[in-house]
Amino acid sequence: MQIQAWITLGIFITILAIIGTGKLSRSVAALLGAAFLMVTQLLPADVAVRFIDFNTIGLLMGMMIVVGVLSKTGIFQYIAIKSLKMTKGNWLVTVFAITLTTAVLSGVLDNVTTVLLISPIILSLADIMKFNPVPLLISEAIASNIGGTATLIGDPPNIIIGSHAHFSFMDFIVNLTPITFVVLFVTVGIIALIYKRDFKIQPEEYEKILKVDENAAVKNILTLKKALIITGFILIGFLSHGFLHVEAAVIALMGASLLLAIIPDNGDEIIHKDIEWPTLIFFAGLFIIVGALKETGVISALSNILGRHLHGHPMAALLTVLWFSGLTCAFVNNIGFTATFVYVIDELAGQVGMPSEPLFWALALGACLGGNGSFLGAAANVVVADVANRFGYPITFKAFMKTGMLSVFIAMILCSIYLVIRYRAFL
Repeated sequence: MQIQAWITLGIFITILAIIGTGKLSRSVAALLGAAFLMVTQLLPADVAVRFIDFNTIGLLMGMMIVVGVLSKTGIFQYIAIKSLKMTKGNWLVTVFAITLTTAVLSGVLDNVTTVLLISPIILSLADIMKFNPVPLLISEAIASNIGGTATLIGDPPNIIIGSHAHFSFMDFIVNLTPITFVVLFVTVGIIALIYKRDFKIQPEEYEKILKVDENAAVKNILTLKKALIITGFILIGFLSHGFLHVEAAVIALMGASLLLAIIPDNGDEIIHKDIEWPTLIFFAGLFIIVGALKETGVISALSNILGRHLHGHPMAALLTVLWFSGLTCAFVNNIGFTATFVYVIDELAGQVGMPSEPLFWALALGACLGGNGSFLGAAANVVVADVANRFGYPITFKAFMKTGMLSVFIAMILCSIYLVIRYRAFL
């Protein structure tokens, strides 16, 4: 590689380190890295702008607005309380109810928003029913990442992959949802057995939760009805956007705009408070940094190294992408890794001599499920830890990693079997 490539790679690693240590917020770090690359002309500004994936940013922005409106109606709290009542105090059913609810919501919405809504509910219920919430919070974070793996909009890596490879919402459902549910039930079942004592709920404590009126959580029925109708149309649009030849971002932004127009709430306030602007800025900066890696030849160098070792071995390539992304994303933020590695897949597929589609699915599974390994892997993990700490239940890096890495290895083994069977025609 030339000196420009080494400098760009150094900037990328430095930005990841800064984000990992928490010295700067991820949005500031990404923006700083992008600005430095443009100022030094390692990536000229006019070229940098072309690397910003506005489809990804638009999709996130639209769904943030929709989720913001839905969250104000109290529907998520209603779902959580209702699901807990249905468990009738059974600890195993309670764990599965919470994790399944989290996983499904993460697939339909996104995992960060879901854990922000569900975590305080778990902590409140733990206070009422007198159990240690930490294992359940860790299980929730893991379930959110697993659930988010199933759909285009559930986890940021999928949004990046879908936009880059032009996969539709249905493509993700068909290729990832089956194995996602297998991974979810096996992983949560094992975790539930490990933490059996912590999850035990006393009958008298369960009686208290029966007195909580879940209907009181719903604050505005009319707004809820409007929001659910619009959300339904958005999901239908996602399912058919490949047929309609309309980008998912356009569907999400159209639905969000229409929703803001028909609800009584102040639209400007929702745009200001519910759109996570730092997240969008982070993505924009990240896309520019990754663009510099591609322009300076870092991506080509990495793909050439992998290509030399995997040439003519499609199965080895498929499993290498899965395990490499899974283990790397346990300690490196999966968003940055995915944004970089999609370009590696483009070149690696040709060098190995196989279609790129199976490799992209391996990347999606590895990046999303590998993010369960530690705090650094996925944004949802950090959010859960922050919320728990505010409520007086600190989750240590070691405690999370102990359970998280177990889930990663379980997922990688199951996904390896799935990929080999599912895509054997390409191997």
